[in-house]
Amino acid sequence: MSERGLARGRFVRIDGFVAAAPTMSAEESLRRYARLIVSGDAAGGGATSEVIRATNPDGETLAVKVMRPTRGARPEEALAAARARAFHEEYLNQLAVSGLRGFPEVYGCGTMDGRPAIVMEWIEGTSLHDAFEAGGRAPWQGRLTAWLGLAVLTILDSTAALEKGFVHRDISSRNIVLRSSVTPVERQLADGSFDVCLVDMGSAVSISPADGSFTMLADVWRNATPDYAPPEMLTRDVPGIDALRHSSAIDVYALCSVLFELYAGETPFGVSRHPEASPYRLKMDSSPAPLPAREKGDEGLCGLIMAGLATEPGARPTVASLRAALQAWLEGMPDPAALLVPYVPRKAEPADKDEGPRRGSVSRRGLVIGVAAGVAAAAGLGAAAWATGGFGVLRRPRGLASLSWDDLSAVSAEIAEAGSEDTAIEVARGYGLCADDGTLDPTQTKAITVAGHETTAQLAGIAHDARADGSPIGLSFLLAEALPEERRMSEEAYMGGWEDSDLRAWLNDVLLADLPEELARNVVAAGKLSNNVGAARSADDVTLTEDALWLPSYVELVGERARSSFSDGFQYLAEILNAEGSQYKLFRDQMIYPLETRQELVRSRAGKAAYWWLRSASPDVSESEGTAYFNRTGPNGDPFHFATASTDLSGVIFGFCV
Repeated sequence: MSERGLARGRFVRIDGFVAAAPTMSAEESLRRYARLIVSGDAAGGGATSEVIRATNPDGETLAVKVMRPTRGARPEEALAAARARAFHEEYLNQLAVSGLRGFPEVYGCGTMDGRPAIVMEWIEGTSLHDAFEAGGRAPWQGRLTAWLGLAVLTILDSTAALEKGFVHRDISSRNIVLRSSVTPVERQLADGSFDVCLVDMGSAVSISPADGSFTMLADVWRNATPDYAPPEMLTRDVPGIDALRHSSAIDVYALCSVLFELYAGETPFGVSRHPEASPYRLKMDSSPAPLPAREKGDEGLCGLIMAGLATEPGARPTVASLRAALQAWLEGMPDPAALLVPYVPRKAEPADKDEGPRRGSVSRRGLVIGVAAGVAAAAGLGAAAWATGGFGVLRRPRGLASLSWDDLSAVSAEIAEAGSEDTAIEVARGYGLCADDGTLDPTQTKAITVAGHETTAQLAGIAHDARADGSPIGLSFLLAEALPEERRMSEEAYMGGWEDSDLRAWLNDVLLADLPEELARNVVAAGKLSNNVGAARSADDVTLTEDALWLPSYVELVGERARSSFSDGFQYLAEILNAEGSQYKLFRDQMIYPLETRQELVRSRAGKAAYWWLRSASPDVSESEGTAYFNRTGPNGDPFHFATASTDLSGVIFGFCV
């Protein structure tokens, strides 16, 4: 079978099939859902899965969602399990809402050609995106927009009855399908009788913080469609991000972005029109485009849509209250906004100390997880790991110090294929590179020799950096102490940034050639964003360089800094600093934030606490002094208040990727 799909007319078998609910005999279940004819190529899907249209012996049309092969991957069991885990989570997400109107019904799971597969209802219809495009993206009338919103909110509101709640987390015009099996799409668009189905549960999650590991369930890595997603789904560097991403306020924001697009003809922030900008910063630092009423009486509708686009989750209305307000507006009631109720974030409920995570009564979802263990005998190790979630048994942890650079390069390649931070951490944990809770241990180091000097390196990031072409890199490292000799950023005064510095040239020429041969052959050049102007005034001055060895930036140490932390006239500094990457996991796990002096950032040189260079030029000081100044981390662990001229001496702590 090719990666593009199955050959036409091929008979396929779903091995190790486990029914989603025992509503029929095992024999009938296998006949109906596990013996299928595929009549064409893949009909949809994404980077990690494809959706195939199939027919069973009764002539029913079904959908089979199957995990794509890992392109270019080696056959290690751990990688197959890590990739399968994300697919398994999607199956549980879909299973949680199967049977609710507005979601595809799920019939069961198994493997097809050794790859995890989900058998579910085939949805005949047209995505809202395609319907909008077919209409030339002409703005919709207010009532039609409100009817669509009401249809989606009714579906979302129905999930409140679930045992653990539910958040879709990636509502977009592509993931809203207008079913056509009963009512033609043309009629729905004419009279607003929308028959809506929400698809693609790859980013969905339960909203119960007591179900297992709250942080892991919140899935800090996965983002959503940038044009529609709220800010909390577009960053990983905000304190409490796990709780923010466990919120139904996410779906309210995304849906209101869709409604804004339908009514105005464009999305609120036009993220896709600004590929050079950080979607997170765009949505945090600016207001959405105004949504003026096009017809008399639409002011109330526009106000409801804008209420859902509040930056802070707690300022957005609840799903139920927005539904009630839209219904009131459609019925002509005065002041529908008075019905809006602000969303109140849930608080995590600590698990019982002696009993582990709190669990509810056995639900259909719980029954399926238990029964799915039987897949192991029928479908082999990879399928067993997917069905049971037993990924930790596939290898023995080995630890950073025990792995050679050749080994680490192989691990990095596995992690680069993982697709999400959850699955990447699962691979790293299997090699003992992080703790059981997924955090990085700063005391775990690996000895290296640099220019004849014995030192150590720390693992700083997992699936954090990328090559200049955007392809992911699995592992990123930083020296744990400064090199013995101080260096100048530049031998002569100049106005510029990291790109033109003498220190960059020395690192990537002289020092790279001095690395041990095994390390040198495994180093992978990374694309690094830096202020390469010096006296910059805009994030537009942040550009990409390709570096085998590099210095960390300010944001890579402490995370994004708020504009409000700078005085009037200097808030642009936050935009520039924040554009130079994102915080490394090593420091995020230690809960290091801007405007703090932290012992965890103290680094020694020759046995004493040292100043050490960052590649972040200081825009305002460079401008006032007329020459390039660069930020440094001071001996007290402060990475901001010790900027100095490029011609001064300071310590060097470089990073690299394998």
